[in-house]
Amino acid sequence: MVKPLTFKGDKPKKPKKRSAPYPSSKPTRTESSAAPEESNTEDQSWVSADAPTDIAGPVIIVLPSDPPTCIASDANGKVFASGIENLIEGDPGTAEPHDVRQVWVATRVAGTDGISFKGHHG
Repeated sequence: MVKPLTFKGDKPKKPKKRSAPYPSSKPTRTESSAAPEESNTEDQSWVSADAPTDIAGPVIIVLPSDPPTCIASDANGKVFASGIENLIEGDPGTAEPHDVRQVWVATRVAGTDGISFKGHHG
């Protein structure tokens, strides 16, 4: 095993105590409730922006077309319209991305009302 580099006058470091690599055979007591799980599934769904100030973070840009499509970008930065597969009864308001290329990260431009969109490759 390779030893770390040391200099004269350095005080030796005490080895850190490590926890057991395997969990103990004693059962541990954990308390859980169904309420946090229900709220957690609600927090992980996509929602529509009601106002321009609601646009932030990961977004999907749905186009008003038939069938519903969204804006996507490839690895070279080329922007194209991509079909949406995750719809509930064909409603574009329920669209969810099925490909990472369909997700954009929206950030506010400092000092303006503008919004910057970046694809999965920046």
